[in-house]
Amino acid sequence: MTRGIHWFRNDLRLRDNTALDALATRAEAWLPVFVLDPRILAGPRVGRPRTHFLLDCLGRLGRDLEKRGVPLLVREGRPEEVLPKLLHEAGARLLSFNEDATPFARRRDAAVQRAVERSGGEVVARLDHVVFRSSEVRSARGGAYAVYSPYRKAWWKRWSQEPRLPVRLGRLPPAIPGFSADRIPDPRDFGIEAGECDVPTGGEAPAARRLDRFLQSAAERYHEDRDRPDLDGTSRLSPYLRFGVISVRQCFDRGEEAGHVEPAFRRGVAKWLDELVWREFYSAILEEHPRVLRENYRREYDAVAWNDDPKGFEAWCEGRTGYPIVDAGMRQLRATGWMHNRVRMIVASFLTKDLLIDWREGERFFFERLVDGDPASNNGGWQWAASTGTDAQPYFRIFNPVAQGRRWDPEGRYARRWVPELRDVPDPHVHAPWESGLPGGYPPPVVDHAERRELALERFRSARESVVRT
Repeated sequence: MTRGIHWFRNDLRLRDNTALDALATRAEAWLPVFVLDPRILAGPRVGRPRTHFLLDCLGRLGRDLEKRGVPLLVREGRPEEVLPKLLHEAGARLLSFNEDATPFARRRDAAVQRAVERSGGEVVARLDHVVFRSSEVRSARGGAYAVYSPYRKAWWKRWSQEPRLPVRLGRLPPAIPGFSADRIPDPRDFGIEAGECDVPTGGEAPAARRLDRFLQSAAERYHEDRDRPDLDGTSRLSPYLRFGVISVRQCFDRGEEAGHVEPAFRRGVAKWLDELVWREFYSAILEEHPRVLRENYRREYDAVAWNDDPKGFEAWCEGRTGYPIVDAGMRQLRATGWMHNRVRMIVASFLTKDLLIDWREGERFFFERLVDGDPASNNGGWQWAASTGTDAQPYFRIFNPVAQGRRWDPEGRYARRWVPELRDVPDPHVHAPWESGLPGGYPPPVVDHAERRELALERFRSARESVVRT
């Protein structure tokens, strides 16, 4: 009898799981396992909201498996040590898992594969977190793309030729006998108290319901409302995609179906699917250039003179910059582990172009706080905002926080929700409260935007010129 083990990671679901499906076609009995790797859960970049959400997803996955008569094993340690031992205990020879693009994951998975093969086992690895890996979307010359627009065009061409639709998981094999489900850790085991952060409910069923609601309502106006933080105009699926609680293939498949069934939804759905292609693009960039997690993608900006400004950084982190749209976003992040995407761009621009603080500081803070913190997307977004990344726009794109607030939160509903000090400020002044007299308890702007804009332009220009001179 061929026995197998599926190693769950960022694929915490049973439906449309490519590696699990591959295992199910070969194994006559199986076990699922999740490995608590101390290098991740006890590392310097561990995110408390993300850990809370992960454990909820894991618990719900365990209950889904229990209904099928399969125990979820939860082991602690380095996977390259834990998994070969478990294969031996279970009398199994197959280990399946879905690939990941981060440098750490690739090194870890290579170590696991070597250890499993040394012990006489076989690894079954599949692509699952994205639709296409970097090597599958190439330019006419065979190179990787460095700018989103041509990548998007090539991605959709590849999709039209080879749409990768959800895989239909057949009947799962029975469990390998002799094993019982392990206890799912509680957030308090990691020092996370109940109510510390208002994270969404985990699990496949909530993710599916959220997708249904979006495609039945907000998707129609997504192309118009997606930049409005005062509206519920986005899918809010990013945490579920981060941990593979829902598959990206399902999102593309359901989205295209919705646009076909209801023509009025086509424009909104098409824009939403393009945002998912951005996710593919940033994953491809990280796969091609692992150095971007530590370095500027565009090396001409290595010479930018960043400020060492602990007080400014603290004000930004705490939502006390004196710019309402920035402060609202940072307070939303601290309270919920999530921030509207338009506001992410605004607060990132403010940190890098107004405070002139290195984007790596902001990227690190976001990764620690975001429930949907994904290494590729988080890095790509920060380097885009800082003009150091893969973007055709030049360095002089600098968001004006007042203008951005007035455009995307015109009545100040978002700002007032997260910055209650502004509740009595008249609408015309809510994004520039100093114009009508600062309300009690709210700080004045930490910097003058116009002055800092000119300083940012000078520093980026100087960095570029220094490269030319050398």
